[in-house]
Amino acid sequence: MVKTISLIGFIQAIFGILIFVSKRPKHLSFTIITFWLCIIAISLGTKLLPFDTVEYLKLGIFPILFSHGPLLYLYVNSLINENFKLNWKHLLHALPIFIIGIQRSLGNQVSMNSSSDLSENPSYIYNNIYYALLIISVVTYWILSIQLILRHRKNIPYFFSNYTAKNTLNWLILLIVVFLFLIVIELFISYIEKLMNTKFTELSSIHINLTIFTFMLVFFGIKQTAIYKKQKVSLTESGGSSNLSDSLKTKNTQAALNEKQEKDLNKEIIQYLKTKKPYTNPDYSLQMMVEDLNVPRYKISQVINASQKKNFFKFINEFRVEEVKEKLANPSYKNYTLLGIALECGFNSKTSFNRIFKEETGVTPSHYKKSL
Repeated sequence: MVKTISLIGFIQAIFGILIFVSKRPKHLSFTIITFWLCIIAISLGTKLLPFDTVEYLKLGIFPILFSHGPLLYLYVNSLINENFKLNWKHLLHALPIFIIGIQRSLGNQVSMNSSSDLSENPSYIYNNIYYALLIISVVTYWILSIQLILRHRKNIPYFFSNYTAKNTLNWLILLIVVFLFLIVIELFISYIEKLMNTKFTELSSIHINLTIFTFMLVFFGIKQTAIYKKQKVSLTESGGSSNLSDSLKTKNTQAALNEKQEKDLNKEIIQYLKTKKPYTNPDYSLQMMVEDLNVPRYKISQVINASQKKNFFKFINEFRVEEVKEKLANPSYKNYTLLGIALECGFNSKTSFNRIFKEETGVTPSHYKKSL
């Protein structure tokens, strides 16, 4: 049963590798997830072998399992930091892999399938230590990754006009929570089995967890594209920062607009929004405005945050609400549903439309329509 499920996971991993290798346009996140799936394929593939890897390779697969945490952490960084690049300092994340690999190569290793009775098999103590360290590594990196995602989500209103599955990374949080849950269940079952000196099921295996994890990673990862469009900016404009949250912190150190420049740019932005109505695109973002107006991002952010005293999300959705109100008053749209009008004005869901409309007008869309 375990080998059958491991085979399924192995095939999923290979399938995922082929997809992400060919996915276009290329992005660093695709490279990281491809390498991650290679590690998973190796881990699951060893379960399909008719022998234990330690019989032919002393270090076995334990060392590479320590790459799961760092790869998740790097994957999240590649998604939420628009100019993120891998550099030599990231090799520090691989130190546990090298240290444990060397120790296992020099010491006497036994298979995880061998007896766990230390009186009969004293070398098994190393497997227990490695497994405990693996759990600590995975949980630590998983928590750090969730913190990165939550920090990123606080910045979404400054750069996007809608919350979407692509920019919120809800699927990744779900993936992390599910995997941690599976680990807790596995540890609980393992503890009960040792306590009662019995074996309930062969399904309490890291290979089963990896198979479930691989399915979710490939299924959701295929849909995830780069959150931020990489842009070429000078160090003067960007403040020398590749991290969006850092960019927000350093924007005050950039060449600020004077009062007249700020006022003129504010008029230009308002006129552009009223005439072009780009906000009707539900994927409309600050970067799109930057490209349309050909104005540095920090200047537009200064105008929106200082002159309008609101973030990009609220600023754009005010225009969408006004657009909805205009269409509701227009006889040409009398046969349209409220949701139909909302979607045409740039909202991407009924829930967000109802919430934002009430925040802006004080009444629900249906009540507003009845009052006309």
